Amino acid sequence: MGFKYTNLPQIEGLITNTYVFAAIAALVFVAIAMLVSKAVAYEGGKNPQDAKKRRIWFAVIGIIGVIAFFCYNKFFVSSQIVPTPLLQDKFLLHTAIATGVVAILYFVFGFVASKIFKNGKFGTIFPSH
Repeated sequence: MGFKYTNLPQIEGLITNTYVFAAIAALVFVAIAMLVSKAVAYEGGKNPQDAKKRRIWFAVIGIIGVIAFFCYNKFFVSSQIVPTPLLQDKFLLHTAIATGVVAILYFVFGFVASKIFKNGKFGTIFPSH
């Protein structure tokens, strides 16, 4: 058996770590979305669909990222907490909030990156025109 979180101060430290991990996870998923957007080839012609494909991939990666973050915390991290209602409930509340933070930061970081790289493929996700 590994380490178990057994008291409230440990849970509060774990909650802080969870929020930091949420910000890092959002950045990692935006980086993955940027790599995927580079893999989608430009299309010529009158009605190119490449920008639409990049937007779809951005949304799919965001959804997968949010689900993965929640599942990691719900099934892996919370299993390392001693099963008492106070400790479990306190952590799971913040797991849900941190999952929302991942979703919001993913969108915000993606929007900012899209504007920074507005002349690249990732810039077509949030077009300026």
